This record gives sequence, structure tokens and C-alpha cells, in this order.
Amino acid sequence: MSLQENISHHAAEGTELLLARSDFLDAFADLEAAVTRILRSCGTVTKGEPFSQKVKALRTADKTTLIAKSNHAQRDQIADEIFALLQIRADIVHSRMTMRIVDGKVAASFLNVHETGAPFPPCRLLFHSEIKQLIEMTNRLTQRIRALNRSNPASSPPPPSPGAKAAP
Repeated sequence: MSLQENISHHAAEGTELLLARSDFLDAFADLEAAVTRILRSCGTVTKGEPFSQKVKALRTADKTTLIAKSNHAQRDQIADEIFALLQIRADIVHSRMTMRIVDGKVAASFLNVHETGAPFPPCRLLFHSEIKQLIEMTNRLTQRIRALNRSNPASSPPPPSPGAKAAP
């Protein structure tokens, strides 16, 4: 591969990383909107509250019709999975993304601005495939939150028969 081809290839990979970062941020915005919708139905959401606080509040969101009681354990599991992603999200959101070439591949490098004063600030390196995995994980969490209001059909009473009389 010539030098010009190599530069063009790395530039294309860098562009894909920028687009993937944008897709990740959009996916996380959808996830936050799904969590906020549940909290709003409970009357427990306040403007400007950090997402980590919303996730904590999700664990106690009992007074809502958007989560079937049979799904409270699943709600807590989803909250735990979101918590596991919050530091990665913070690093991506609160960083200037720079490109690094690692083993001949372009990687996105993130240095969280909250860590810049530290003696040895941690740097997060993510390849395109890893950002795509994060997007898929985030989208699955959003879908699972939206499905929390559905109770298990096996545990629900059957619908009334057509023409059946209401109970007195």
C-alpha cells in the first residue's frame, strides 16, 4: 500500500470512528429518554439531573404503570447494566476524541476532562468495532426498558370472552 493509500485508508477509518461516536451518543440519548419517561410517570424526574441519578431512581420506580410488577427484578438488572456503561459514556462525552494508530488500525482515544489534572490520567482507546458493540448494548437496554411494561403472558389473566358480562 502506498503512503497516499495508507493515509486515505486511515482517514476513512477516522471518519467511521467519528460517525460511530455520534451514533453512540444518539443511542445513549434514546436510553436516557426511555429512563426519563418511566421516572416522569412516577413524578420523580427533575430537570438537569445527571443520568446516573436517574438510573438510581429507576431502581425505586414502583409507582408507575410503565413497569409491570413482575418485571421489577429485570428493571434492577437493567439499571445495573446501565451503571456499568456510565463511565465509558462519561469518557466519550467529556473528552476530545483524538485518533491513534494502534497495530496499524485507527483507534479513538478519549481523555476525560475531569481526569486531566491527575498525575497519570487514564486514557480510553476504542476501536470502531468496540464502539459498535457499545451502540448495540445501549440499543438493547433501551428496548428492554421499553418492554418492562409488558407482563409475562403466562402470569396474566386471560382477556374476557366476547359477549361476556361484567362482574356485578
